[in-house]
Amino acid sequence: MASLPWSRALSSIFTGVLLFLAFAEIFVNRIKLVRNFGFYCLIGLVFLCILDGFRADSIAQWLAYVNIKLPLMLLSFAILVFNSKISEQFLKEISIYFCLAITSTSIASATNYWLNYSTLNALVLQSKPIPILGEIHHITFSVFCAFAVFVSLYYAITNRIKWLWIIAILNLIGLHILTARTGLLGFYFASILLGIVYIKNNSVKMKWIALSVLAILILPLVAFFSFNSFHNRVVNSWVDIKTILHKHDANYQSLGMRIEASKTAIDLIKKHLLLGVGCTNLNEAMAIQYETNHTNLFIENRILPHNQFILETAIHGIGGLLLLLLFFAMPFIYPFKEWPVLFVALWALLFFASMFECIFDRQHGIILVSVFWFLYFEKRNHLVN
Repeated sequence: MASLPWSRALSSIFTGVLLFLAFAEIFVNRIKLVRNFGFYCLIGLVFLCILDGFRADSIAQWLAYVNIKLPLMLLSFAILVFNSKISEQFLKEISIYFCLAITSTSIASATNYWLNYSTLNALVLQSKPIPILGEIHHITFSVFCAFAVFVSLYYAITNRIKWLWIIAILNLIGLHILTARTGLLGFYFASILLGIVYIKNNSVKMKWIALSVLAILILPLVAFFSFNSFHNRVVNSWVDIKTILHKHDANYQSLGMRIEASKTAIDLIKKHLLLGVGCTNLNEAMAIQYETNHTNLFIENRILPHNQFILETAIHGIGGLLLLLLFFAMPFIYPFKEWPVLFVALWALLFFASMFECIFDRQHGIILVSVFWFLYFEKRNHLVN
């Protein structure tokens, strides 16, 4: 947890060590794995990637893709093996370590932003990200940062750890300074969902509901007039939206390029709905489809779809899409009252992020799914409202 945003190598080593210990635990103590339908969905997604080897044009590319996807199954397997031994105290500790690691990255990246203030503000207007120091992708980090706000607030309130309020505030400020739209909008989406769940499960006075809604409305306004990076991101987003609405040239316009990529991928899906094109064939298939659609995007702007559901369908067809949808639908077999507060926040962030980013195809995103999803959901008897 301490090195999570800073070292991909240590994350990989951690995965290997944890997996080894999980097998040792099974061998020594003869434990039974906790049954979890979401885990079976992840096994299915990894199995589809392994089957792609039979139609791969490049074995090296296929192995690289499988290597990225395997932790979806391996990490979640290890977490489920040890779940019965994970105490509430231990869960609290690793959650706080996670928040501290994210906060350190947030502070370092915000400091770098202030040191390069003019240059980075100008880049935001050109749809460029503010650099995140460390080994983590800026969009994935924004989701981590939003989640760290919820985790810090949860333990600050439930365990009365006052200094965690500072951690929550620092990450909230960092989230608005570093301005990756996926994490920002995901934060507000998760906040609204948490509010709805809380109101549904508790008797809440109308004045508190009104104050909460007012806070959610005021916060982005304060950020808009307080942080130039946030102001410029809003301006840039509005330009992107106008580009889409008026069907202007989408080259070098982030949202416009994403819409064009999604349309192209959907046209590709129509031709390969049953089995998809396979993980190693997607780049070539998308390139051909762009040409078939007579896109006006320059070659360097012909990106893959930034939507997990569309990407999975393009790669593995209807089977991949169903597994992904079932994974997100699995928690609904339990009443909302059995959903831990932190799991509600995580579910909302991951679902929202999957609409705008391929979170299951990045190393850090996979850790967020494999580790935190099963840590918090399997502890639902202890972490309910």
